Amino acid sequence: MKLDSLIAGLQTVVACARTGAYGDASSNINLCSQDLLTYLRSTPPDAQLLRKISYSLETLLMMQQAKDWVAVADVVEYELIALLRQSAP
Repeated sequence: MKLDSLIAGLQTVVACARTGAYGDASSNINLCSQDLLTYLRSTPPDAQLLRKISYSLETLLMMQQAKDWVAVADVVEYELIALLRQSAP
């Protein structure tokens, strides 16, 4: 799994969440979760960065459950994508 592909998928989540396509955002989150797992297995980040990614994913799940799609988009765009870019070798 290439980082660029993963980030593109996450940017799709952001776009869907910000435009009201919540079902598509939710579906894309599920797809990206699988891609994220594959990426992290192939390019394991250091422990501190992994903790930050885990925290962002926990926050993302809580915001998705609360149906706070603005927060979902913010977490993906400003936390998760930024952290993944830090993990790039």
